[in-house]
Order: sequence, then C-alpha cells, then structure tokens
Amino acid sequence: MNVLLSIRPEYSRKIFCREKKYEFRKRKPNEAVHKVFVYESHPSRRIVGWFSLKTIHSGSPETIWRMCSNYGGIKSQAYFAYCNGRKIIHAFEIDETFRFEYPLNPYESIQGFRPPQDFAYCSTGDVGRILREVRCECSKS
Repeated sequence: MNVLLSIRPEYSRKIFCREKKYEFRKRKPNEAVHKVFVYESHPSRRIVGWFSLKTIHSGSPETIWRMCSNYGGIKSQAYFAYCNGRKIIHAFEIDETFRFEYPLNPYESIQGFRPPQDFAYCSTGDVGRILREVRCECSKS
C-alpha cells in the first residue's frame, strides 16, 4: 500500500536532504506502507517526491522524542505542541528518498484532488498516474 502525506515545505526539504529521518504523525496507516508520496503544502501545493519506510515507531510523545529527536527536523517546543496531549505518537522512519525533477500539480492531474489532513491511501491507479506525470522511474536517492 502507498500513502500520500501532507508535509510543510520546510520539513519536506529536510526529508529530501536527509536531515530529517523521522516524520511524526498522530495516526498511522492500518496496512503496511511501501511508499509515502509527499504533498508539499502551501505555497508549493505539489507532490514533490516519495520516500520508503524502514518502520513506524509508536509510543508516548516523550518516548518518541527521546528516540527520534536528533533526526526529527523539528524543535522540541513545536513537536510537543503538535502532540497536543496525545498519548501515542508515531514516527515514520524514512529509508530511501526520491525527489521528482518536475513536481506534480495534483489539482490538474488527479480529478477531485484534496490534500489529506493527515494521510490518504493511494490506489494503484493514483500511483501510476503520479509517476507518469512526473516522468520518472522509481529509483533511489
């Protein structure tokens, strides 16, 4: 299964330059994830690439912060504000990354596109359409 995540541009840049190795989420997918496509929020509003997952770590915000803070790409105050009293937080551990040379405008390419609040599952057709639109092969970075 593949998913689409909405990520702010500042964090997206950190992911693709390998400074950020964990993406924090309040929810995690119920199914195993192969690829995570990155929708960069305002002002870009483009699907800019993908990353594969090593694993998803789950635990209390404090436990996840102790484990992942060195490569979380976020300051502790912003992280704990994001956690906002949650008992469980998930850290998507990033493996391979691939940034598209030509980011995809999903509003033009995917009928009825709406950016996900957290994440959205991508159908096989959506993934194929994304990859055709950005004219790339699935390769590593």
